[in-house]
Amino acid sequence: MPKAWEKLDLQGAGVQSLQIRLQKLQKKSLWGYLYWCCFPVGAHRFYLERPWAWAFPLVSVAIVTLAFLGLTWEAVGFAVALCVAALWDLSRIGPWISAYNKDLRKASWFARQTPAAPADYQGRADTREHPMQWQRELQDYTQTKESERAGHPAANAPGRKGFAPGQRRLSFAEQERLLAEMAKSAKSTAAENPPDSPEK
Repeated sequence: MPKAWEKLDLQGAGVQSLQIRLQKLQKKSLWGYLYWCCFPVGAHRFYLERPWAWAFPLVSVAIVTLAFLGLTWEAVGFAVALCVAALWDLSRIGPWISAYNKDLRKASWFARQTPAAPADYQGRADTREHPMQWQRELQDYTQTKESERAGHPAANAPGRKGFAPGQRRLSFAEQERLLAEMAKSAKSTAAENPPDSPEK
């Protein structure tokens, strides 16, 4: 979608309005990676609505507490585990954003669809009613266009061909043939009556 249309919300129920709303709700890769820089508090997982987001700030608090109590090796062990988990999350941010946005698009699209048919629905019943005016006009138009296809004469076309009013126009091949016959007849007439022959 062009950028100019992305900013113009027509407040309707069409695809354009749905796309604008989706772009406001979808997660952005840039923000996902920026939030990852704050992984000690699990900002990236909270942003992407991933489970176990609370584990990151809890482990960070545990590291600070252990370091304050002088348990250095335990604090280092928790810090290494936190960094490994953060690096694994870094490799998963792209797929997580794609999956989140895909689920969001599906939910938004299906939410605007009409409800499903009842369980006992057997299809539209044939009421034997006469077609409406627009249906008759559509049928007439379709029949007319079908008759105008190449190699098919138009409906209600006159049988005689020529250039007079009310006659069907000659095709290109027929016009070529007519011109060739006219040229041949002109040559035969000129051969029968040479210009330098004495007139009788």
